[in-house]
Amino acid sequence: MNTRTHMKKMTIIFTLLLLISCSDDDGNNISTSETDIELVTGINIRNSEFSAAIRLGNPNVFTNNQFIAYPNPPAGALSLLASENISGVWITTANAEKIYQQTDFNSILNSDLYAESIIELNSEMEFTNLNSTNLVLNLENLTSGYYKVFVKINGNIYWDNIYVPENNFEIDDLINYWN
Repeated sequence: MNTRTHMKKMTIIFTLLLLISCSDDDGNNISTSETDIELVTGINIRNSEFSAAIRLGNPNVFTNNQFIAYPNPPAGALSLLASENISGVWITTANAEKIYQQTDFNSILNSDLYAESIIELNSEMEFTNLNSTNLVLNLENLTSGYYKVFVKINGNIYWDNIYVPENNFEIDDLINYWN
């Protein structure tokens, strides 16, 4: 085999290896599991603690009626209102994907699904040693996008999905995305 043929084969092999090993860095990674910690399949939007939630998509949330997060989308701050004292809050980045829209999340999500250590490793913001049923969290330092808000109540982990908007945000854009 001559050197030129050998170089062509090596170039082809190298290119194939690069294609196989490259990851998708543009943030559009496809989740492979209904329970991926970074997956958002919908959100519940609400203006206040008294307003009914408007369901967009099929939210993969587990609040078990233990807390509500409002307003969603938050305008700089997010309020959490719980039935019992909240001892910890973690906010993790997430990716919105319009998959699993027919999944019954009530049958697969539970407070033992994510280990607290995994949530901590993935968190952008962490609030611990809390003891309150009513919190207001400043989210001004978060970039726009989807997040999961994990809340610890009586040793159990619950979560909701939120969307932190851009400055020129229109609620219709969020609604249209999920429709």
